[in-house]
Amino acid sequence: MGMEGKLRQVSEFELASYKKNPEKFYSNLFGNHDLKSIKSLGELNARLFEVQKSPLGQKIRERALSGLQPLPEDVAEMQRQMQAVMSQHPVAQAQIEAQLPGLHKGGAELSLHKSWHCLHFLLTGKSWEPADPPLGNAIMGGAELPDRQQAMGYGPARYLTPAQVAEVASALATFPVEEKAKAFDPEFAEKQKVYSPHHDEEELVHYFGLLRDFYQGASSKANAVLLWVE
Repeated sequence: MGMEGKLRQVSEFELASYKKNPEKFYSNLFGNHDLKSIKSLGELNARLFEVQKSPLGQKIRERALSGLQPLPEDVAEMQRQMQAVMSQHPVAQAQIEAQLPGLHKGGAELSLHKSWHCLHFLLTGKSWEPADPPLGNAIMGGAELPDRQQAMGYGPARYLTPAQVAEVASALATFPVEEKAKAFDPEFAEKQKVYSPHHDEEELVHYFGLLRDFYQGASSKANAVLLWVE
């Protein structure tokens, strides 16, 4: 799957709890809940497979193999059945959604997928070396949350305080993303050892918009932010 950048809003109270007991955060991220997710995901896949093998699914498949477009009413019914199955497995559904790029849980979580490092480079001009705040804090900044059990493969999670979050939100609000994205050079970024550097202008503007909206939402609620790569 590669290295994927994740961000999560937490209250100041939650952050204080995680700072006092970092294992609580890592346990919530990869512990028993994850085992439950794996079991539920297997059950969900089995149910979805049943829907696909149903007479309706076979009808759609046969039309496709014959070079015919599926009937709109059949597609709509298939989507309805699959959504009904998904709704019966909320744990697995949440796990699937969390892997998709974009905002989740009402904007409280953000997955930048493999675009996190390219976006950091766009914001700061830096690759792996430290970058000045507040823009340097947006994706790769913050203080480390100690990972004593070494649960994370790409280094400990980090956190930004509500005050730091507000500074990032303010800086992103005035960042000239269209200008920077137009001037972005993927080949130069690759030479600077940026991870997954080949993004076009439209992608960069899109992911920046997700990041900006995430921080604006966090700042408006006086929330802290946790950041990590998995």
